[in-house]
Amino acid sequence: MKNFVNISGLFHNFLPAGSLRRSLVSGAFWSVCGAIFSRGFTLISSIVIARLLGKAGFGLWGLVLTTVSTFSGFASFGVSLTATKHVAELRKKDPLRAGRILSFALVMGLITVSIMSILCLVLSRWMAHHLYNAPELFIPLMLASIMLFCMTGTSMLQGALAGFEDFRYIARNNLIQGIVLFAASVPLTWLFGLTGTVIGMAISQCTALVLCLIVVLQKSRQNNMQLQLDGIWQERSIFWEYGVPGTLSGFVNGPASMLSQAMVANVASGISGLGGFNACAKWRDIILFVPGAVKQVTLPLLSRLTGQNEHRRFMKALWANIGLNGGIALIGAVPVMILSPWILSLYGPAFRQDWDMMVLLAGTTVFQAVNNVLAQVTACMGRIWLRFCTHIVWGIALITGSFFLVPIWGVRGYAWATALAVVLLTLANCTTAYFLIKSGCTLEKDVLKTSECQSKQEQMQFRKIVEEKLF
Repeated sequence: MKNFVNISGLFHNFLPAGSLRRSLVSGAFWSVCGAIFSRGFTLISSIVIARLLGKAGFGLWGLVLTTVSTFSGFASFGVSLTATKHVAELRKKDPLRAGRILSFALVMGLITVSIMSILCLVLSRWMAHHLYNAPELFIPLMLASIMLFCMTGTSMLQGALAGFEDFRYIARNNLIQGIVLFAASVPLTWLFGLTGTVIGMAISQCTALVLCLIVVLQKSRQNNMQLQLDGIWQERSIFWEYGVPGTLSGFVNGPASMLSQAMVANVASGISGLGGFNACAKWRDIILFVPGAVKQVTLPLLSRLTGQNEHRRFMKALWANIGLNGGIALIGAVPVMILSPWILSLYGPAFRQDWDMMVLLAGTTVFQAVNNVLAQVTACMGRIWLRFCTHIVWGIALITGSFFLVPIWGVRGYAWATALAVVLLTLANCTTAYFLIKSGCTLEKDVLKTSECQSKQEQMQFRKIVEEKLF
């Protein structure tokens, strides 16, 4: 009992209530827990699905996911980012406005995700027959429109939950989603092939959407944030500040990935090669899952500190997140690179030969982890247009690299183009964050100088008044 009291005392001394350190550690802990369970079930599901579908079938599944991701980039409309920033910044200071902004963002998100889901449904035949040259993708791409609606809607609502800094619920939701994904996708894949895989994923995303919606409504009531249609149009300026650059980023990210993979799909053995790349990308995502979970804490934390004008604590939190994310990614990447041939053997004998792509993609995760933190600087400072510009750099690098390298090296050319694009994106975001922070420091010094001058002027005026009264 005494030892427990000592440990409890040390815990409270190291992580005092309300401290920046406690907010970061607590949020990161729950985000990591949720990510572990979610990624664990996703990873197991992907291995089983790869063995059931084969390498070419797994490549087709990767094309479905890329298509959904592309349309999701258009559909998201920057809602997740908008909700996270403004809910975190305003829920205590101005809950009425926070409720209006969240309502406006969700309404616009509902409109855009509905339009993009219908468009995905309408274009499914053209994409299957002409873009990917794989007619067997027609039915899976049609069903993927349902998956697109639920996945994007869940992402929007989780953005709001991150703004509430309710990472415990996000962890629970990810756990439930992972369990449902495994329970639904594996038997459906065994029964119906790739079509069953898409249905299983859609079921898991629908479950997550309903659960997130319930909790967002509860949290809004608890924080006195009214979600209603009245008055939300007065917050339309966020459409220009966040929605437009967010949507334009989708115009860059999605098509760049989609066109690059379409180049691979149209070369000899391209679909099979994408199956190997898809397996390697799953482990890249596994390496990034802990940094990604920690990154989920970064934006609301930095947004709150920005709103409170606490520059010193802002820099402290930023450097802590950069070091934490980059270090965790490095620790995860090294064993994956070493064990890559054996890891890929889990998917089937045909996957083992792609170990070199896994080494390459694992090596880029350190850059990606650091980039994910640096990108939050533009978001929390409201400079989303700069973020859009950095995505243009990424898109140009990916398409250009794929155009020249895929005809020569096939899917490996695409892997190298992906790595090059990530490195250039990290450098672009690093440069952007440096100048934004530097300009913020200059502005803060100017404000301090102005306040000092004002106080000196007030002192001189006071002295004159006293002298006049005395003499």
